Amino acid sequence: MEYAPRHARAYKPRYCELDERGEATPAAMMALFEETAVSHCDDTGWDVFRLRREGLGWILLEGGFSMLRYPRYGERFTVETWLSGARLFYGLRGFEVKGDDGSTMGRAWSLWTFYDLARRRPAPILGDILAAWRPDPAVSPSRRTPKAGGAEPASCVSIPSPEAAIEVRPLDIDTNGHVNNVRYLEWAVGAVPSSVREGYRLASVEGRYIHEVKEGRRVVPASFPLPGAGDARAFGLGVYEAESGDACAIASSSWEPR
Repeated sequence: MEYAPRHARAYKPRYCELDERGEATPAAMMALFEETAVSHCDDTGWDVFRLRREGLGWILLEGGFSMLRYPRYGERFTVETWLSGARLFYGLRGFEVKGDDGSTMGRAWSLWTFYDLARRRPAPILGDILAAWRPDPAVSPSRRTPKAGGAEPASCVSIPSPEAAIEVRPLDIDTNGHVNNVRYLEWAVGAVPSSVREGYRLASVEGRYIHEVKEGRRVVPASFPLPGAGDARAFGLGVYEAESGDACAIASSSWEPR
């Protein structure tokens, strides 16, 4: 039996997904990872809207990606995804970004929990989904802590003033009723010093979500340097509740010269 068969979607970056150099932004890539995962759900007969009607959904807990290079405007590429492992209510998902010539442009991973939205607790993954995705029984998903340069983000950060807070808008909310995962990355990357964003590219990021944020809340994105090596720069990233200072999401990132 073949385990973890791959599901593929072909894309070309749209103009609205480009940076000033004509390359897909990190947030655009993360959105395409999410889009491909949602498409993979359709293969099971349990798309996100059918799941929601039944009071169920997938909640992203942790994840990360690394990019050797970002697709440019008009360039065709493919995102492949597969469920590499599952245990109880956890699912570990892999991704690979491939160019038209078959070369690898990047990779990503994500850990999800299958969730009972009404009871607000994890639920066993449906048998129909496991039968369609065929995760490898030898792979057991587990949570891990994002680190960079040996430092733990949450222990280093100095949260900016609440005056820098962003109010969560209706367009930030996804089908699960809370802020979409991509928004956290957009906010946090925007907090990285402009000199870094202009001279460096985001090579990798790895993070975890701590608690959900809903419409009308105020959040503060933050970044702080971590020990780096060579030409790479490492930054911790975070999104925090403006009023309490509690972390909503934290990550570590590495940046390389353009």
